Amino acid sequence: MSDFEKEPLSIGDLVIYYPDPFASCEPLMGWVHSKPGAQTVSILCFSAKTGFVEKNSVRHKNDPFWKESDSAAAWAKWGCYEPHSTTLAIREIKPLVTRLKVRAATGK
Repeated sequence: MSDFEKEPLSIGDLVIYYPDPFASCEPLMGWVHSKPGAQTVSILCFSAKTGFVEKNSVRHKNDPFWKESDSAAAWAKWGCYEPHSTTLAIREIKPLVTRLKVRAATGK
């Protein structure tokens, strides 16, 4: 078992979904809509061709599972994801905004 820890995600976080975990082609924009497992999320993806499509039990693109597990090929049909850069930036900015609000409220 791996020590891999995926980035913490919240419902509504923007992610990039890849239909094939072994090739980063044809990415889709998606939003986390549930977290069914410790290593998986369900994503609501949007495509101009198909509209909104739900992708269940999706693993992180960098999860060592893809290289280490004998069942990775069977899981590949679910695709993979990585957090969108906007999601990562918001995660960094949130604590800074909180500190600014506290300073403004307390005068310190």
